[in-house]
Amino acid sequence: MPTTLITGCDTGIGREFASQYLREGWDVVATYLDPKTALPGHPRLRNLPLDVTDASAFEEIARQVGAEPIDLLISNAGIGLDTGKLKTLNFDYVRSMYEVNTLGPLRLVAALADNVAASRQRRIVAITSRMGAINLNLSGGHYGYRASKAGLNALMKSLAIDLFPQGVTVAIIHPGWVDTAGGGGDAALPVDESVNSMRRVISRLGNHETGIFLSYDGSPLPW
Repeated sequence: MPTTLITGCDTGIGREFASQYLREGWDVVATYLDPKTALPGHPRLRNLPLDVTDASAFEEIARQVGAEPIDLLISNAGIGLDTGKLKTLNFDYVRSMYEVNTLGPLRLVAALADNVAASRQRRIVAITSRMGAINLNLSGGHYGYRASKAGLNALMKSLAIDLFPQGVTVAIIHPGWVDTAGGGGDAALPVDESVNSMRRVISRLGNHETGIFLSYDGSPLPW
């Protein structure tokens, strides 16, 4: 069976990815900021702690995984929108968004790229946001969140180029406005529908598409 490793499985999108892949018969390595939120035990599930702002935590993840191939690496862990206005910005929170949303995914790929390259499917997916698309910014604001996701997109594009010779496909996917704690209760898209759609998109990815920026339904997004 193929193996996926997913970050940010405490709630929402990451948790739903882990649950759906388990139901499909995959082996799942799920990581959590708070291990107390771990999914119930399952023969094909490994629950591991991971604070994506802690470089040493990635060393431990790499040690736990060893040389095991990872068919699909999903960088999902992230923190949400900043609503501060220009003169009232919380710069500590802006910095934390870079640590989680931008540097965390880069640390993840640096730690586990060889495991992905050793697998059969060789796919890396970063869950991003259309708010990181500079061409779609028509309303301003959300400085830290927009910048951290734009930075994530840029990093993943470079990783797509750098990992292409190893046959690794990298994709950046916007999950839609999802009904999670980060998306808000009035969001139109249930989390299970978003994840199911993203899984269909991921399953169709080819290496010729590496570096692509997509919406959850497979439609391309501008940078």
